[in-house]
Amino acid sequence: MKKSHAENDVGPWAKQKLGALESYLEAYHKVMAKQKFELIYIDAFAGPGRSRIRASGQVDAELDLFLDAEQKAASREFIAGSPVVALRTGRGFDRYYFFDNDPGRVKLLEKIKEEHSNKVVHVICMDANSGVQKLARKIDEHHLVRAVAFLDPYGPNLHWKTVQSLAETRKVDVIINFPLAMAINRLVTKSPNIRENWVELLDKCFGSHDWHDLAYEVKGDMFGHERSQKRERTDMRLLHYYHRRLEGAFGHTVAPSLVKNTKRAPLYYLLWASSNPRGKPIADHIMKFGVRIGSKGRKERRQPSLFSSSSR
Repeated sequence: MKKSHAENDVGPWAKQKLGALESYLEAYHKVMAKQKFELIYIDAFAGPGRSRIRASGQVDAELDLFLDAEQKAASREFIAGSPVVALRTGRGFDRYYFFDNDPGRVKLLEKIKEEHSNKVVHVICMDANSGVQKLARKIDEHHLVRAVAFLDPYGPNLHWKTVQSLAETRKVDVIINFPLAMAINRLVTKSPNIRENWVELLDKCFGSHDWHDLAYEVKGDMFGHERSQKRERTDMRLLHYYHRRLEGAFGHTVAPSLVKNTKRAPLYYLLWASSNPRGKPIADHIMKFGVRIGSKGRKERRQPSLFSSSSR
């Protein structure tokens, strides 16, 4: 599941995810412009800060500064990753925290930090779950702090304990890339005899073992024998279970937004949650970037925008 810093390629659908993040941050800064809070941006699993896209596109001029000769020769189609999107969007945050446990990616993030020397940027090489949980405890101690956390894990490696720690502060809006089709559903195999380390990953991701009963059921055959088998629409069961847990932890969520690949196959869902209801219309607006999924697993009709195009 671990992604090497040398594997910085992304599909064109990454633009959808990053576009949603950028729109939310722009609106967030406008809402918070007259507030006296110290604003913090948290990027768990931050990655290298720039990625090569596997489809035709334009080079990100800002990030082109960080490419060596070999990288430039390989491809000149690069896009800004979430750390750079956050650094250049809106009026900016007072502090930025970028977590990644890969030294190669951290080295690239340090270069981005140097390029934005006018901002307070912390690049931290450590496990993102441990780092974010530690930071959440610090945020909880300070009254005049508000934060946005972008949680974009490599596979099912975002622990529910990490999400819960942010929820308990009552000060953090989270945007989660929930890798249901890309990773989670692949670990939930047709046979209930899942590898032990996969079960451990899923238990940490969902925060309990309840996902197993949602994924599998016991049925009898014509001979009176019982056997366990994977349920129909397991993916939707797991999505809505996770989404309900988010709502219970934070208090406010919006319908998940599906991101598909170029072949229209599902990849992952963008999820938003916050303890502050003021962020809900903003989040509901940015979900137009994907296909909306209702509580019964049905696609929803897109609602009229709550923000004009000029407010983005």
